[in-house]
Amino acid sequence: MQVMQSRTITHKDMLIYAAAGLGAWLNGAVTFRLGGRMLFENGPLVSIVSALAIALAVCLVLRLAMAWRKAPNAQAVTIAVIMALPGLFGETARQIVFPWATGLRVDTAPTFDAVIFFGNAVLLTYALIKARGAD
Repeated sequence: MQVMQSRTITHKDMLIYAAAGLGAWLNGAVTFRLGGRMLFENGPLVSIVSALAIALAVCLVLRLAMAWRKAPNAQAVTIAVIMALPGLFGETARQIVFPWATGLRVDTAPTFDAVIFFGNAVLLTYALIKARGAD
């Protein structure tokens, strides 16, 4: 079994990962703006399916970005954090103007937030598992 040497994440890599994370968040922001009522205002089952699909998508983005940059699995958590941060900052701003930014009713915010938290939690859990597999 060949062990990959861990290399330092360069500034360029950090910018690429942050851009990939921002792109994923912007894609979600537009999707939620256009189809948010269908995803978040049609009952818990639809919201659960949405949360699972979003979690799968963000994990796939992490996996593809790491493969593209040939990053070792040991760096998965750091890369996941770098990718998540732009969206977390963007989400903070969006929550301040929630109805305007999402087109959703204010009472939908808890469901919306739960889906966002779940996606980030799954992303970080996936990154931890990936990194632990590097041992």
